[in-house]
Amino acid sequence: MAAQRIKVGYIELTEEESKRLLKEVQRDGRAETLEDLQVLMDKYDARMVETEDHLLEEVIEEVGEQPSVTEEEIEFFPKMESDKRYRIKAAKK
Repeated sequence: MAAQRIKVGYIELTEEESKRLLKEVQRDGRAETLEDLQVLMDKYDARMVETEDHLLEEVIEEVGEQPSVTEEEIEFFPKMESDKRYRIKAAKK
């Protein structure tokens, strides 16, 4: 079985990002499989966002070094405002 990549709005997730999002959605009991997740995400849109500076500073303090690239996250938000939002760490590109 080939791995499935989820598409949300104009963003096609990597396999790693798809699995990360599935875990988040499974916690809410809203999808069990990647197929279920794609059906749910058809009702969502997505955007890339940079990690908030204060959170990035905390990570730098924990690691003890500057990251080589800016950390980015993908925010998933419903097309209809009455639903839950999700956010996962984006894969390094």
